[in-house]
Amino acid sequence: MKKILIFGYTMDMGGAEKALTDTLNYLNKNFEIDLYLLEPVGSLMDFVPKNVNVYRLKKNIFSYALFRYIPFYRRKVINKIANKKDYYAALGYMEGRCGTWVADINKKIKKYGWIHNDVSKFDIGIGEKEIKNTYSKLDKVICVSKEAKTIFCDKYSIPENKVEVIYNFINENEILEKSKEFEVKNDVFTFVNVAKMRDQKRQDRLVMAAKYLKDLGYNFKIQLVGDGPNFEKIKNMVHEYDVEDKVEMLGLKTNPYPYIKAADFFVLSSYMEGYGIVIKEALLLKTKVLTTDIVGPREILEDGKYGIIVKNDDESLKYMMKDILDGKVSFKDLDNNMKNYKGDNEEIMKKTLELLK
Repeated sequence: MKKILIFGYTMDMGGAEKALTDTLNYLNKNFEIDLYLLEPVGSLMDFVPKNVNVYRLKKNIFSYALFRYIPFYRRKVINKIANKKDYYAALGYMEGRCGTWVADINKKIKKYGWIHNDVSKFDIGIGEKEIKNTYSKLDKVICVSKEAKTIFCDKYSIPENKVEVIYNFINENEILEKSKEFEVKNDVFTFVNVAKMRDQKRQDRLVMAAKYLKDLGYNFKIQLVGDGPNFEKIKNMVHEYDVEDKVEMLGLKTNPYPYIKAADFFVLSSYMEGYGIVIKEALLLKTKVLTTDIVGPREILEDGKYGIIVKNDDESLKYMMKDILDGKVSFKDLDNNMKNYKGDNEEIMKKTLELLK
């Protein structure tokens, strides 16, 4: 069985990390996988297949400081890892440093790096010169949407033939089964958002929308599922805006699918995405989708065929939520389209396996 080396950061709950666990769960049937993480921590560690070998890169503060800031030392560590086994390919599954670690490998193996975000709005953590140097050394760069590819190639002058688009894989059977694990009952019209609470996800837009709709006297609920660096900030904002009766802060849920399934609408309030894997999960569960107009969701929803897309600003989101509550939006075509929605898992698996042949 061919051996593959994969680099990541942690397994904290996030779209790219969730995509990695799902990818590991089908790749491990075809390859022997060694997964090197800065720290093997996070709620998604439980979903890494047992036959995937997991190793820690950040062993102590001193060695990590050398690894982080001294390129010669970093390359020495990476090549020591790469030479431990007869690896067929190396994957930097997260953007930035993960790609650099793969580019550091001297031995002749297949080298790939993933880009999960819109790099026009997202800082991938390394300078422009290093980005060009890193990704020019890889055999292929994988972007998770067509528009993300165009932006990446244009921004860093990367030849288009070096970049391939492979959408993020989701484990459809697992999601459908998990959505039945417990029942969520909502007694009012419910919007749900599932995302890590960080700046790009803009959950503050939903708190502002809650304030606006409450002041107008609407009966509704917004559920926020997730944790992250902005959790306390959003929680305080909910209190300050006096919408604690409208916004439920549910925290991190390793199984958010019953909440998505039970909601009237899944709403993505993000300022930017690379793909928006949770949109696919909502469609699979036949929950209507409202999203800001950003890279990824626009592609998944095929410019509005499978969901509602509004301008990427605070006002458009809250006004559309009002129109939905007012019944001003017809869902007939949307419901019919959603019935016929099919994921693209087979194509994703086929492309990934062909890449690693």
